[in-house]
Amino acid sequence: MDYLVSKLRVSKSMFGGKKTKHEEVKDILDKIILSHIKLSEGSAYMPYMAKTRYMALMIRRIIDAIYDPTKLDDKDYYGNKRLELAGQLISLLFEDLFKRFQFDLKKMIDRELSR
Repeated sequence: MDYLVSKLRVSKSMFGGKKTKHEEVKDILDKIILSHIKLSEGSAYMPYMAKTRYMALMIRRIIDAIYDPTKLDDKDYYGNKRLELAGQLISLLFEDLFKRFQFDLKKMIDRELSR
């Protein structure tokens, strides 16, 4: 943490208010760096364990890709896409239309029986 504080150069507080450099670094680690990963609740001594592991995994993948080009992963490659095929899309459409049909039919029956 002290190393990060020594590298921090902020003219004004990023998150508003008067804060020490330690608080600024903590806020940056909490809210900006890998913000999609939540802090570990159960670990009082190391709340950044999940973020640390994820960062280590990314670094390991980079090193593996440097030494073995077959481990490169192309996110634009068609095989890496999650696709929904025509049958799945038709089943979703049918499900939605069938539920609407049931709802409308129930409404019509209730209206006719109330007369």
